[in-house]
Amino acid sequence: MVKPIKSKSRRRSAGSTLSLKATGWLKKLFMSSLPYLLSLTLVGGLFGAVIAYAVNSSTFLLEEVRILNVGMLTQEQAFQFCELRKGENLIALDLVNVQQVIKRRHPEFKEVRVRKVLPNQVEVFLKRRTPVAQVAFSKFVQIDKDLVVLPGSAIAPFKNLTVIEGTPIPREGLVVGVTIRDATTKKALKLMEIIKRSNVLRKHVLTKIDIGDSKNISLFVDQDIEVKIGNNHLIERLKILDQTLKTVELDRSKIRYIDLRFDDVVIGPR
Repeated sequence: MVKPIKSKSRRRSAGSTLSLKATGWLKKLFMSSLPYLLSLTLVGGLFGAVIAYAVNSSTFLLEEVRILNVGMLTQEQAFQFCELRKGENLIALDLVNVQQVIKRRHPEFKEVRVRKVLPNQVEVFLKRRTPVAQVAFSKFVQIDKDLVVLPGSAIAPFKNLTVIEGTPIPREGLVVGVTIRDATTKKALKLMEIIKRSNVLRKHVLTKIDIGDSKNISLFVDQDIEVKIGNNHLIERLKILDQTLKTVELDRSKIRYIDLRFDDVVIGPR
C-alpha cells in the first residue's frame, strides 16, 4: 500500500499568494497616499521657506515698543523697560521671556501681557497692583491685597489708607515686590475687608489696626477711638460692635475706647 505524500508545494504556493496580495495592498496604499505625502512635503517646504525669509528679512526687525497704562514713555525708555534692543528679529522674539523680565524688574505690576504687532512692533499691557493699606515701619509702606510691598514710601502716612502697625520687617527687607508673610498682618488685612464689606463703621473711618500685641488687636476709628477686639471670635465681636453702634454715637470728644473682649461691652469715657 502506497502512502500519500504530503504536499509542501501547496503550502509554499499559499504563502506566496498571501505575500503577493500584501505587497499589492501596500503598493496600492502607497500610490493612493502619494498625493497627500507630496502635498505635506510641499507645505512643509513652503513653511520652512517662509520662516527662513521672516527670520532673515529686515521687514520683521523690531522698531517700536508700545507700553500701555504707564503714561508717556520715550522709545528709549520703553526699550529699556522691557530689556529689548532695536533691530531684534520680531519672529524669533521669545514673548514669555520678555514677560518674565518685566515682572522681575517691575513687581508692582500684577498682570503683564506682551504681544507682537507685525511687522515690527511689540505691545505691552500692564495692570498695576492697587494699594489697599499701608504698613508702619520706620516709614509708611503701601501694600496690595496680596501683601506685596509697592513702590513709594513716606515719612508721613498716606491719605485714605488704613495703617497697620506692629508688623515685623520681612527678612528680605522693605524691597518693592517683597511679600509680607506675617500671619497677624494677614489677619489685619482680612479684618479690613470684613469691616468694609459689612459697613459696620458706617460713616466712620478705620484709621489704624494695631497688631503689636497679636493677642490683643485694636482698631482705631476716627483717629483715636480705640476698639479693643482681641484675637479670637473676630467676626462675632464685629457683630457686637455693629449692635453697639446702633445705640452709641462714636463721638471722639466723649469716647476713648470700646472693649469687646468680654461678655459685656465696656465703653471708656474721656
